[in-house]
Amino acid sequence: MSAALVWMIAAIVAVGVEIFTVDLTFGLIAVGLGSAGVAAAVGAPLWLQAVIGVGVSTAGLLFIRPIALRHMRKTAVGARTGVDALPGARAESLSEITARDGRIRLRGEVWSARLDEDVTSDPIADGVDVVVTRIDGATALVYPVDPRL
Repeated sequence: MSAALVWMIAAIVAVGVEIFTVDLTFGLIAVGLGSAGVAAAVGAPLWLQAVIGVGVSTAGLLFIRPIALRHMRKTAVGARTGVDALPGARAESLSEITARDGRIRLRGEVWSARLDEDVTSDPIADGVDVVVTRIDGATALVYPVDPRL
């Protein structure tokens, strides 16, 4: 079996591993292994094949991978996710909400809630639409939606 074929089989195995990990590490190693295979195909000595394979893989991991991951994981400017996206969301009260406790259905989930006393101090009956002002731990601070809106 020729050295070029061995390098290419190793590259294909690395691509297979990359398909399951999806973190660009084995994909870039596969590029290095493929480069070593090309070097072997053109008749380079074994030590040069190894240097080319390691060099291309290392360069990819050090320079290309960080840039590619940054672009892959980038969220839109100003995009809010997780609990940061909840203030301003509407919910429905499931029980009376007071300054001490209550329950709401927020985006399909039941949350503990209490009044946002900066906005109102009047208890909210169950079945009333509310707006989340902020999240305090695992509790949503809310106020009633103005029925005129």
